[in-house]
Amino acid sequence: MSRKVLIPLVVGVVVAAVALAWPGEDEPASAPPRLTAVGDIAGRGASLPWQAYEAEHVSTDGTVIGPDRRHGTLAGEASGRMAVTLQPGQRLTVTLAAPANAVNVRFSIPDSADGRGQDSSLVLEAAGATLPPLALTSRYSWFYGGFPFTNNPAQGGERHLYDSARTLLGTDLPAGATVTLRAGRVTTLDLVEFEQVEAPLPRPAGALSVADFGADPGGAKPAGEAFTKAIEAARAQRKVLFVPEGRYAVGQHLLLDGVTVQGAGLWHTELRGKGVGVYGNPAPKPSRQVRVTDLAIIGEVDERDDHAALAGVGGALGGGSVLERLWIQHVKVGMWLDGPFDGLRITGCRILDVTADGINLHQGVSNTVISGNLVRNTGDDGIALWSEAGADGFDGEFGADRDVTIERNTVQLPMLANGIAMYGGHDNTVRENVVADIQVEGGGIHVGNRFSATLLRGTTRIERNTTLRAGADHPFLATPIGALWFYAKDAPLTGDVRVTDNDLLDSTYAALQVFGSSVTDVTVTGLRVHRTGTHLLQIQSAGSLTLTGLTADGVAASPLFHCPDAVTFTLTGTSLTPAYCGPFL
Repeated sequence: MSRKVLIPLVVGVVVAAVALAWPGEDEPASAPPRLTAVGDIAGRGASLPWQAYEAEHVSTDGTVIGPDRRHGTLAGEASGRMAVTLQPGQRLTVTLAAPANAVNVRFSIPDSADGRGQDSSLVLEAAGATLPPLALTSRYSWFYGGFPFTNNPAQGGERHLYDSARTLLGTDLPAGATVTLRAGRVTTLDLVEFEQVEAPLPRPAGALSVADFGADPGGAKPAGEAFTKAIEAARAQRKVLFVPEGRYAVGQHLLLDGVTVQGAGLWHTELRGKGVGVYGNPAPKPSRQVRVTDLAIIGEVDERDDHAALAGVGGALGGGSVLERLWIQHVKVGMWLDGPFDGLRITGCRILDVTADGINLHQGVSNTVISGNLVRNTGDDGIALWSEAGADGFDGEFGADRDVTIERNTVQLPMLANGIAMYGGHDNTVRENVVADIQVEGGGIHVGNRFSATLLRGTTRIERNTTLRAGADHPFLATPIGALWFYAKDAPLTGDVRVTDNDLLDSTYAALQVFGSSVTDVTVTGLRVHRTGTHLLQIQSAGSLTLTGLTADGVAASPLFHCPDAVTFTLTGTSLTPAYCGPFL
């Protein structure tokens, strides 16, 4: 399983290893503004069961840092580009807006000098009582050097600075209760998310249980062999396989075909270990009628290796398969699924802290829905359709992802590339998603003829999405990237693209961008732009675009970037003046 090839990042500075690796350029902010958060966008994005609290907007005696949009800084890699740094003993206190018995914290602690990570903890206090501490580690954060990055601090260029940790509190806290998080060592907090978790799900009637095959829920004994036997038995008997509450040391791929695996809940059932993952058969003979639901897959991947098959979910899963309510963390790719196959539904999953893509449908996946998922802190694209051309070429069907719908997902903080990307393919739809805080080499939503993909054709729909603080620097293209951008790299982009009723908010650079050889047949209707770092439309290709029903405010530079002596481009439906041609500001 290999990732599409990207050009390595240039590392301009090499630093000597010190006792602790820690960015030193974050600026404190004494009066932070209230920036738009993903949860503020009604009717778009994933419907999440937790209440999120931005650290910079709750009570603290720590130091608020940011805002800062430079990747590789603690503020720049935080949600809303602000966070709170606590010194040992300092606190952050949250007043609960809703009942809760579980917490998930997005944090950063300094790395160790050798890059292998170090441990810490947060003391949790509520209603005058001390709760079980929350264990923290830097093992799964802090990458260095050029793509695909390493754990060697001597290479400099630190990035991917945050991780997240969760725990059940062991008590039910009512709305209005205060919870204090106290740092044991220097700790930066970005988000604190509290949730009311339901009791473990019971064993379904007639289901087999992995416990009956000797799987140890305490994790002391390897459980991979027991799971394999239980899966084979459940398939042969056409029964559901139940995985009771526990932490199972699986540590291997579990091959599924024609079977349902159900846990006791994504907070209660955890499959853990090096190499852990659930997989379908390899293409072109996909597994069918697989259902995996209500469990967590938590790996031990601390460095990206594109030659290793380390997905939380992998292989080919079609024929009505469903992936539902999964928590996937610390693997290389959340879900990497190789086609051709047809008919998959991915819904209600949380994919956090992975070293490459969140979800990638690779080559010939059709009639698939990706809906209601949270994807955060990925090492590459949040959600990608990569229609890598097959033996039938760039105009063939073998490699084309088609009739895929990406809807009502929340994608936050990809550390590289785009929030949502469509590389070739045809007749795909991206609608009602929220994409926030892009870091480097990408935009919020992207369509391109790139990475040797089948050429875009048919009708591509981008409808009713919201981007927040999207767009970023791109060192190798020598251009900033817009929040919504189109790139004709491998061939002119000629597919029918219909962009309808989208909101591009607080874009780091331009709101809208066309780039490459030639971009045509793009129709933008009902676009709302609120604040840009530079232009409204950045034209860097030949071609044409229709733009109607535009509403814009807070555009920081000339509305139109266009150098007519370099490219001939026709804009219809609206007139953007004045225009600018010159160095990017």
